[in-house]
Amino acid sequence: PAQAHSIINKAMKSMTSRSESEDEVDTPKRSFISKWFGAASADETDHTVMSGESEYSSEDDYESGSSYDDESTATNEAFDRKLRAKHTKACKYMRNGDFKNALTAFEGILASLLEAYGEEHYRVGAALHNVGIANLRAGKLDDAMASIEEAVRMRKKTLGATHPKVADSLVELGIIHLSLNEYDEALKVFSEALHMREEESREILNITESKEAKLKEAKVLNNIGCVHFEREDSEEALHAYDSAVKLQRSALETESRNFSASSQPASKPSYLTMACTLCNKGYAELELNMYEDAIKTFKESLKLQRQLLSPENPLVMNTMDNLGFAYTMNRKYGKAAEVYSELLTAQEAGDAGDKVRINTFRKIVYVQLAIKDNENALESLRELESIELDLYGTESRQWKETHRLMGLVNYEVLKHPMLPTFACFNCGSDNVEEMNLYSWVPRKPTNGSKMSGHRVTYA
Repeated sequence: PAQAHSIINKAMKSMTSRSESEDEVDTPKRSFISKWFGAASADETDHTVMSGESEYSSEDDYESGSSYDDESTATNEAFDRKLRAKHTKACKYMRNGDFKNALTAFEGILASLLEAYGEEHYRVGAALHNVGIANLRAGKLDDAMASIEEAVRMRKKTLGATHPKVADSLVELGIIHLSLNEYDEALKVFSEALHMREEESREILNITESKEAKLKEAKVLNNIGCVHFEREDSEEALHAYDSAVKLQRSALETESRNFSASSQPASKPSYLTMACTLCNKGYAELELNMYEDAIKTFKESLKLQRQLLSPENPLVMNTMDNLGFAYTMNRKYGKAAEVYSELLTAQEAGDAGDKVRINTFRKIVYVQLAIKDNENALESLRELESIELDLYGTESRQWKETHRLMGLVNYEVLKHPMLPTFACFNCGSDNVEEMNLYSWVPRKPTNGSKMSGHRVTYA
């Protein structure tokens, strides 16, 4: 493909920067991966690593095999030590969100492997896979597509068409297609990967490996659900998400009884992945107006998230927002008020912007009035008015609307100091204007489905 050839040229140019003391390497010009010959040098500058869990790991996870079969063992070990150091640094870049340097580092690893083994080798396939993931995370979808497609081809040729590593690359390829809104292609690729995962699960007898196989199969089902969700086919999406969650529950059942924030780090990514799948399931249930089911789903997801993440983590706050909306639509206003109040506390602790807090305050006011909690609604309105005054001023539509509602609620509190009187959302008396809360009704959060991919692994 034209895209592949343009990537080839980049590495061929980089060969000119190599030291004269290095041996020159013949560069096949027709192959996609010839781009990486001679591109082994990478930016080795130190980089600060962000704390916390990450989907990127420098753990060993590669097919067995020897390096430089005709070289000495000492040479092999020295080569792998150097490559592993580069891989570790690349993973740090990924954790830090520095995808440019991560990509450069992974490209350097690929170039080293090409020089060592030539094009047709399983480790080259693994390196191409990592380059593809780095491109995907950097938003370079065309480059990611070219790298992953070549990784699929290479892995099928060197490992076998049904090898689990082929399925790993197919999952990333499906994610790229979905990111490009190529839904039919995404479903085709994910379906191929799912078939391979199902075969893998059937062939495994070891309990630990069976658990891992189920979790991998669940990832593919989750991604299939994402395709349907983005196509606005919520019923099919819900079916796929539900199947994924069942597999995750089955795989994690024995661990879940004793699971806590202090659990082994290896188990945490699996639980976070399950929490994301549950969120996806909840989004589909909201689209189908299945509010009672959505409440149960979001509560389960939130329970997992709270054991692993801080209250002000964006994922936790998004789940709370959706749970509050589900309670509101199910007319469980008291529960909604509790959730939205917790959400506001988390937003304030996380230094959320004024506009974000304003949106949550409006939701709180609505549900407080719905349960006739006029005094607390008045207090919420006072805080909201203060924020809007500083942000918009007294001539703004937002401040005027809040100021007007605050006057009406204040009247009701003074009129009936011991007994709230809000029996409906459009109520009033001879002395007050009709109260209209239509613009205060919480809107459904904007939700995008969360896809599940694989970590980069040592090539």
